[in-house]
Amino acid sequence: MASSKAETLDSAKEIKNVCPICFESFKTPRYLPCFHTFCHNCLSSYILSTCKSKENPVGFPCPLCRQFVPAPSSIGQPEKWTELIPINTITQTLCEKKDQFCDACRRADEEEIATDWCKSCLESLCRTCAKCHKRNAATKNHELIPVLDKDTVPVAIESRVLCIDHNAPAKYLCVDHEELCCTECVCTKHRKCNQVDEIEKTAETLIQSGTLKKLAQEILKHNDVLIQAKSEGETTMKHIDETSDKISQESTDLRDKLVRHINDLVETHLDDLAKKVKGIKEKLAKKVKGIKEKLAQFDDTVTDRQLLISQYSQILTDSEKIPPPVLVQNYLKIKRQFKQVTGLCLSKTSVDLHSEASKQLLKILDTLGLEDVRVEVKSTPIGSMDFTCADMMLQ
Repeated sequence: MASSKAETLDSAKEIKNVCPICFESFKTPRYLPCFHTFCHNCLSSYILSTCKSKENPVGFPCPLCRQFVPAPSSIGQPEKWTELIPINTITQTLCEKKDQFCDACRRADEEEIATDWCKSCLESLCRTCAKCHKRNAATKNHELIPVLDKDTVPVAIESRVLCIDHNAPAKYLCVDHEELCCTECVCTKHRKCNQVDEIEKTAETLIQSGTLKKLAQEILKHNDVLIQAKSEGETTMKHIDETSDKISQESTDLRDKLVRHINDLVETHLDDLAKKVKGIKEKLAKKVKGIKEKLAQFDDTVTDRQLLISQYSQILTDSEKIPPPVLVQNYLKIKRQFKQVTGLCLSKTSVDLHSEASKQLLKILDTLGLEDVRVEVKSTPIGSMDFTCADMMLQ
C-alpha cells in the first residue's frame, strides 16, 4: 500500500495550471485522492455522466489514471459529490497570481522570485524569506515546497483536510454529527454538541482502541460477501442462459411436432378424399351408363311429347274453326293427357363435394403465442445491499 501511494505521488509530482479536461486555466480546481486536479464544472459533468447508467453509484474512476474514487458523501447522490471534493488551494492561488514573486517581499514593495511555497500560509516565498520562515518560532513547523517554474508546482496536499463550510484546516471532530470541523465551526455550528474532540486525539483513540482494525475486518468480511454474491450472480446468469437455450429448443421441438402432426392430418384427409371421390365416380359411371342406354328411348319420348304438345297447341289455337261438340271433346282429352304427361317423372343427377376443416384445428390460427414465458425474480438482502436472482420457466 505504501509503495502504491509513493508511485501515485511520483506520477502526479507536478500539476500544470491547465485543466486536463477542458484544457483551459483552472476554475475552482478540485483534486482527487490520486492528486489529479480538475475544474469544478468539468469534474461535476464527468461524475454525472459516469454515474448516469449506474444504480446507487458508490464512486467513480479518475478521468486520467482511472483510479477508483469513493463517494465523498452519501452513496447514490453524485450531484452532491463535487462540492465535497477538496479545492486545490495551491493551484487556485497560482492561477489567480500573474507572477511568481515572493508574497512577503511584495508587502515591502520589493520583487524577488519565489523559490518555495508554504502550505500553511498559502504564500510564495523567496530563498531568503524561506530561511526566515523556517527559523521563526511561529512558522518553523510549516512545510515548504519548492516551486519549479511558473507553470508547475509540487503536489503536497495529501495531509491537509479542510472544513467544508469555511475551507479552513479541520482540527476537530464533532462526535454527535461525525463531522470534521474547524475552530469557527466549533464556536458556531457545533457549540451545542455534547462531544467535540481534537482530530489528533481522535486518531490516536481510533488506533489504540482497535476500532480501525475492527472496521477493516468488517470491510474484508463484507468484501467476501460481495465476492460470493458476484459468483452467485454469475451462476444465475449462466442458469438464465441455459434455461433460455432449453426453452428455445423445446419451442423448436414443439413447432416440429405440430408441423409433423398437421402434415399427417393433411395426408390422411387427402387419402380419405381420394377414396370418396373414387367411390362417387364409380357410382356416377354406372348411372351414366344406364342413362346412355335409356338415352335413345328418352329422346324418342321427349320428341313424342313435344309433337303432342305442339299438336294440342294447334288444336287449341284453331278452336274457332272446330265445332263446339268436337272442341269440348278435344279440350277434355287434351287436359287429361297433358296432366298425365306432366305427371311422368323425368330426373337428372348432379354431384357436389364439401369439406369442412376441424374446429379444433382452426383454433390454432387464433393462438397468439406458442408458450407463456414466466420470469420469477427473488431479491435477497445481503448486508445493506440487495442482490437480485432471476428464474425463468415456461407455462
